[in-house]
Amino acid sequence: MPDLGEPQDRAPLTLEEEAQRVAENVQAQTLDDLPGKFSRLIYLASLRDHNSGRYSHYGLECRYSSDAVHEGLHRCHSRAFEDLVATPLQEQTQDLICFFESLQSERPRLVEVWRKLRAYEVLPPEDCPPFARQLFCKNVEVILQVLKQTDLWELLNDPHRHTDDLP
Repeated sequence: MPDLGEPQDRAPLTLEEEAQRVAENVQAQTLDDLPGKFSRLIYLASLRDHNSGRYSHYGLECRYSSDAVHEGLHRCHSRAFEDLVATPLQEQTQDLICFFESLQSERPRLVEVWRKLRAYEVLPPEDCPPFARQLFCKNVEVILQVLKQTDLWELLNDPHRHTDDLP
């Protein structure tokens, strides 16, 4: 009979269990604190090596296997992408504007750089369905075109203002 005061040996976690813990940790400790869906998507995409497609995070890899970290981050990235794509275009626009405002840079410059460099094309997860990738990219292109053509910034900050009042 084992001594109840001694710690019990536990079976090691499976890759599935470890990946689930990584995903839960990232959600609770990081993603829940990020303002907006674009912020979450951009953060998660930044953890992926664009040459190998593998996700990594030094702090998590100190506690979990690199395979579990990769899988857990991939799950978070897929969920964040699906959540954003399922969001109505108007809300996506507001979310992207909020992201741009958090960068504290000239808004017209941000829109122009995003349009020219098309860096948003690396934001979807590698294995997302092609139609979802296309929808996401087209939505961002539409949002950027609208932001370039009009000045929705003030209207979104003052929803009681009429569009006829804009410059």
